Amino acid sequence: MANMLEIKNLTVTYGAIEALKDVSLAVQEGSIVAILGANGAGKSTLLRTISGVVKARSGSIVLGGGKELLGMYPYKIAELGVIQSPEGRLILQGLTTEENLLVGTYGLKNQPGKSKDQQTRENFDKVYSLFPILKERRKQQANTLSGGEQQMLAIGRALMASPQVLLLDEPSLGLAPLIIRDIFAIIQQLKKAGNTILIVEQNAFQTLKIADYAYVLELGHVSMQGPADELIHNETLVEAYLGGQKA
Repeated sequence: MANMLEIKNLTVTYGAIEALKDVSLAVQEGSIVAILGANGAGKSTLLRTISGVVKARSGSIVLGGGKELLGMYPYKIAELGVIQSPEGRLILQGLTTEENLLVGTYGLKNQPGKSKDQQTRENFDKVYSLFPILKERRKQQANTLSGGEQQMLAIGRALMASPQVLLLDEPSLGLAPLIIRDIFAIIQQLKKAGNTILIVEQNAFQTLKIADYAYVLELGHVSMQGPADELIHNETLVEAYLGGQKA
């Protein structure tokens, strides 16, 4: 399969600190690629750089079809279909669940034979099919949803933009174990529906169980990479990031 996203020699600095050092990775179309690592490894910085929120010092980020993303404004990157569901969910206060979802359609472009209104209706149907609870809560103030429901809303809002590449930043953060299980099951469903996903997670064990390929970041550089079903049995990774837990 072709690469939907390809990153080469990416370096990001905050003053004298190198947050990312010569990072290279690829995300194949229709796959789940995981970025693992400890706090401060550069995982969220990587996603924010892809989204254009953080500026890189050097390197390249190419979207499928050869479009260079570095140097673009975040809204332009979003219009190309690189959409992030951010860490902490960032639900918009004062808006209902449905209004939050509608915000996700801001960058939608008319497709051949489809108006933006038609795409919006279709995307609502997809999101409500994945997350029936959001349909039940569609008129409810979004800030009154539970933590798990807010995470579903954050992912749903990203899906409303018809992403080519879906960036998920710590989707299990702060959630109860049963809700985490549900969120990971939904991410698997998204892959089966043909979505391309780059996920940053501290829950390394659960992430490796659903991912196709994984990269481990350590102090801003890639220290390990490989097929997820092999890394989950790697002794070094098990001891460092999976708490000694084996599949």
